[in-house]
Amino acid sequence: MADKHLAVVGSPIAQSKSPAIHSAAYRVLKNDWDYSAIEVGKGSLVHWLSSLDSSWIGVSVTAPLKEEATTFAATDLEKTLGSANTLVRSGHEWLAYNTDVFGIVQALRNAELGDVKSVAIIGSGATAKSALAAVAAEYPNAKLTFAARREDVLTKLANFALHAFKFEAKTTTNIAGALCGSDLVISTLPAGALDEYAVKARKSLLRKPRGALFDVAYNPWPSLAAKIWAERKLPVVSGLEMLLWQAVAQIRLFSGGSVDHELFNELAVIHAMRDSVGLL
Repeated sequence: MADKHLAVVGSPIAQSKSPAIHSAAYRVLKNDWDYSAIEVGKGSLVHWLSSLDSSWIGVSVTAPLKEEATTFAATDLEKTLGSANTLVRSGHEWLAYNTDVFGIVQALRNAELGDVKSVAIIGSGATAKSALAAVAAEYPNAKLTFAARREDVLTKLANFALHAFKFEAKTTTNIAGALCGSDLVISTLPAGALDEYAVKARKSLLRKPRGALFDVAYNPWPSLAAKIWAERKLPVVSGLEMLLWQAVAQIRLFSGGSVDHELFNELAVIHAMRDSVGLL
């Protein structure tokens, strides 16, 4: 039996790739830790955590629990974004972190997209806010556009960008159009939700996609949108890259370090993690 326990929690959770990624890392690190996927419904996170004994050292948090996880917020970032995806035991308490921002930043850096002067973020949920934080860190001078279906939600998101990150953003409900006007498009929509807009963009006679696509959804991969970008020989960044790098940050935290301190033998760890989800 493993010495320490970890899990990814949320609902639905059965298709999560996190157990494969984390387990691959712990084998390289030679940690006797197990990592499972556990169904925990909305509003049940705090109660579930209270049932765990001291052998549980960390939890990855996915939808719909990221907002609830901020109950244990460790830094101002989680409070600002209103979401956390990582819980780390500290004595008798849990501390919450957001490693999604780290994951997006690292995925963008590794893609080496060059001079990005304009960015469109598609979607309006928790991941869109994490994408905003990443863009503010990596491309602070870029022109920013938010695209979603509802005007009221877009207004709130633009106000949030201005007050939280001093970032002025345009908004549009024309999602297909937003796919064509920027050096970088970051889609935070669920799997398959971007496809219809990508098809519209491909069929448009006036405007076509011209920049890179970072599609956070990764199941299936490549997505139809990613295939359309590849047809035009445009850069595509997989959501699997974000998943991998946010997990690297989690493992750093679970190992008693910080997000900014690399693991021992981290290159080998990342190689094993990549292999676990077919990124090699």
